[in-house]
Amino acid sequence: MSEKQNNNQDLIGALVQSLQTGHFEEDEEEIATEKESYGEEYITQLQAACKNFLKKETFQVGQLVKWKEYLKNRKIPYKNQPAVVVEILEEPILSDDDESGSPYFRENLDIILGILVDDNVFLTFYYDSRRFESY
Repeated sequence: MSEKQNNNQDLIGALVQSLQTGHFEEDEEEIATEKESYGEEYITQLQAACKNFLKKETFQVGQLVKWKEYLKNRKIPYKNQPAVVVEILEEPILSDDDESGSPYFRENLDIILGILVDDNVFLTFYYDSRRFESY
């Protein structure tokens, strides 16, 4: 067996072992480094995000809205792109994402917003209204 094949076998073996044991040294090192870097700016942003999330606004059908700062959790609408309120749900839908580690796990979807995408096609999506503010 060539040296290249031996290296590939070793790499595959290490990968299989890490998958079986769930032990990922690189992830642990990265997490340790990240924990050391949390400073005042992070704390300030975290508190602002929480305050924004807990501040409930009242919306009306036809009103323009945008993401609140630090609360954008979907690709669209874009950061400062206006969206129009299409419907406010009387009974919120809880996201059926069954992975508790996902930010969408049991997300409270209580508002339908419309946006124009690509070739000015109007599409509607369900969102958590706590993440939006008046445009």
